[in-house]
This record gives sequence, structure tokens and C-alpha cells, in this order.
Amino acid sequence: MDWEGTIRDGRPGEEPALEALQLRASVVYDSDRDAVLAHPEVVRLPSGVIEAGGVRVAEDPLQVLGFSVVVAGAAGAWELDGLFVEPGHWRLGVGAALVADVVDRARLAGMDRLDVVANPNALAFYRAVGFEELGEVPTRFGPGLRMTLRTG
Repeated sequence: MDWEGTIRDGRPGEEPALEALQLRASVVYDSDRDAVLAHPEVVRLPSGVIEAGGVRVAEDPLQVLGFSVVVAGAAGAWELDGLFVEPGHWRLGVGAALVADVVDRARLAGMDRLDVVANPNALAFYRAVGFEELGEVPTRFGPGLRMTLRTG
């Protein structure tokens, strides 16, 4: 299904609402809930990322539905540091629209690729939107999968 909302830059002062959305999305899976609740600092946006233009917000006329966070990555790449969608709006195209938005912006910025460390619960999503697996990497809460998406 193609979602038909808008995507805009994040706004200063919006951090608490976005972090609350991230928390709601992060505790859906039993495998993640206890670790996230024990370490609430993991749902904090990186300092200055909104002001640097690294946050994009998906919304419809009534509410914020999701957001993406990108930071500088390896040479020629952006790192997708976060992608979160309101759980009640999963599988409606919001996440795919946010990824497409980031890919378009990365291409315009001259980036060759978009990288992410995927949570195992999100692998099917990242594969569906075109990311390719590079290998397993350790994360704070267990193994993740390093993935990449060519932007050119």
C-alpha cells in the first residue's frame, strides 16, 4: 500500500514527541522490550541532529506517523541511524516512504549508498525496500545485521 502523507524536516523542540514515538515502536517486540525499558537513553535523538537536517518526519494532517535519522557514515555513505513508525501504522508504506526520501536526499548529496545496522525484527522490512546484507555486527543489545542500499 502506498502511504499518502507528507515528509518534512524535523523541527527544533520536536525531540520529546519523536523520542516518545521511538519508545512506542521499540517496545513492541518482546525480544527488545526489557532492554529498551532498562536503558531509556537509547531512545534519545543524537544531539544537534535536527538542527543539522538529519531528521525527516512523516505525517498526515492529524499526526506524526514516523521519522528517520541520518548521520554521516563511511566515505560516500550516510548511516540510517534510526527509522521508526507508529506501531498502528506499520505495513502502510510510511517506513518505505521514509527510506525513499532518505535515498533521494542521499543521492542529491552525492552519497553512493545508505547503510544501516538492522535490528533482527526489521530484517524483512529492510530487505523489502532494497537493502543488501553485508554481515552480522555486535550491538549493545545483541547481534545486528549491517546492510547497505545503493543510491545511484
